[in-house]
Amino acid sequence: MTFRAIALVLLAFGLVTGSQADDADHGQFVIRLKQPLTIPADSATVRLQYGHTVAMNAVQDVDPYCIFELETVRDSPQPVEPGSYVVTSIQRRIQDFSGMPVMPPISVTGALGEDGGPSQIYYVTEFRLKSDSDHRVRSLRCESNQISIPSPNQHHLTLSDMKSATGNYFDFE
Repeated sequence: MTFRAIALVLLAFGLVTGSQADDADHGQFVIRLKQPLTIPADSATVRLQYGHTVAMNAVQDVDPYCIFELETVRDSPQPVEPGSYVVTSIQRRIQDFSGMPVMPPISVTGALGEDGGPSQIYYVTEFRLKSDSDHRVRSLRCESNQISIPSPNQHHLTLSDMKSATGNYFDFE
């Protein structure tokens, strides 16, 4: 079985956790942008949810969404043409609103912020990307805030969740 197939199986079953999978010597896991995306002016990111681009402040963070990121912020919109991106690493982590790592288990009371615990818990899967044709591309990060989900059901997004968030914009191969 190739590294690409193993990575897809691990990703589908949620087994890539907190570590990075380097595929430089093992074949390639590829994410393809299938239609043009435009990064707004004064930003390096665009958010996708329910198969559409959404404004940063319009994301429903308890539902799956993905953030496509470039290396630089520009004062004008940055169009990104369709292309293929090799995944150089996959990292899964759990973080709170401030971006700090969270160590499970989390109490329900703490999850609601009543005892000083975090009020938002994000389950994040980040794909670091590389392209020979577009060196501006940095990553595709998919996540959701699972603070309202009872503790036993919290999980990293599945490949199906990520496809639902990105719609016809991205293919995961």
